[in-house]
Amino acid sequence: MLCKDCLNPVIEGPEGGYVCGQCFHVVEPNGYAERRAEGVKKAAEERRIRTEERRSRVPRTGL
Repeated sequence: MLCKDCLNPVIEGPEGGYVCGQCFHVVEPNGYAERRAEGVKKAAEERRIRTEERRSRVPRTGL
């Protein structure tokens, strides 16, 4: 496989995309944007749950 910009050889990643080592041209695999959006949403929800759990363990002082 060759880079679309500089035509140097590139190695395709496990999901189909690549980053050229010569010109740093990036080709993202099909469906990457959707998977990334789902991952960001899931991480935000997990972070929110951890924050709520941590805050519930802290005694309230009434300040």
